[in-house]
Amino acid sequence: MPRPPIRSWWSATIPRPASAASWKKTATGKQPYAIALADRGLMVLTGLWENWRSPAGEWVRSFAIVTTEPNALSAELHNRMPVVLGRETWSVWLGEEPADGRRLKAMLVPYPSEKMVAWPVSTRVGNVKNNDPSLIEPIAA
Repeated sequence: MPRPPIRSWWSATIPRPASAASWKKTATGKQPYAIALADRGLMVLTGLWENWRSPAGEWVRSFAIVTTEPNALSAELHNRMPVVLGRETWSVWLGEEPADGRRLKAMLVPYPSEKMVAWPVSTRVGNVKNNDPSLIEPIAA
């Protein structure tokens, strides 16, 4: 069966509750930080997905968030960051508007630092059993 064009594998994901987490290395271990858009709007991250058959013959649905070099804010926390899409690019990335490879590649850049905020949060964020709004409440670093 022929593979579909790669364009059909592109997706976007919205972290809930409109923020993402990153861990900063410190002298005593690691400190998690929540990262959000400064206006607290939807933070849309670029993604790629595919369905494929494993060597065992099972169908697998995989997904990856596309990363890029960090902006100044994210560089304080990590050596890369997710590609965040501005609202004006959502429809282009998702294929609702025509775009060539050059235009799409131009989107794979760091989101402007001045349009983002970060704050330290509880280490409880590192346990998948924890899932409540207090996970993104600011704490003293």
